[in-house]
Amino acid sequence: MRADYYQLMYDFVKWAGGHSHIAGIALVGPCADDENEEADADLSFLIISDKKAKTLEAIIHQFSFEHIEQATKEEWGLLTSLRIEYASGLEAEFAVAGEEWLQQPVNQEMGDAAMKGFKVIWEREELFEQMMRYIATNQFQ
Repeated sequence: MRADYYQLMYDFVKWAGGHSHIAGIALVGPCADDENEEADADLSFLIISDKKAKTLEAIIHQFSFEHIEQATKEEWGLLTSLRIEYASGLEAEFAVAGEEWLQQPVNQEMGDAAMKGFKVIWEREELFEQMMRYIATNQFQ
């Protein structure tokens, strides 16, 4: 993983730990693999929160990593994706969902992303257990 990604990840987890409405954070995709040095791979966070709108607003207005050049929000049912481009050119995706999203069966798109890499980096309890079972069951298929 790129050094600037490590810094963003560290700063974000440190910041998120001070917010009681954030229950867990995972990295999804190629950047979840510490050995992957792909320069063009996205840094994608999956954030579980019981206050999705508050979490999205806090990421934009309270989490100070670098100046935000552009932020784009997309709705995907119970999951909302916030793609941020920072002044340095670093891009990150912050996908926020409530625990009810984790209770749904893993869809093809999320399953494919998780199979490229999934790493729990912080959680209050074992929130990502279903996703970890999905990966363990499907990794050799």
